[in-house]
Amino acid sequence: MSDEKNPIKALEQHLGNVVSIKLKDERIFRGRLTRCDVYMNLTMADAEELDYDEEGSTQVKAKYGEILLRGNNILWIQISE
Repeated sequence: MSDEKNPIKALEQHLGNVVSIKLKDERIFRGRLTRCDVYMNLTMADAEELDYDEEGSTQVKAKYGEILLRGNNILWIQISE
């Protein structure tokens, strides 16, 4: 499988970058991607939980530092440019 079609390889290329992750329970986290494994379990540093107001702008709901997110709870991952 080429790196373009392998999500783990794509994530590994962005270690150290800021990512946003939405979980199945609708929570959104943003932080620096520090680690990923074959099960898509991810660790993030400087992690924040985001909240959206009625106008669609984001606000920080809570700051966590380092967190672990289980791959089976992830809905989508957005890599910041």
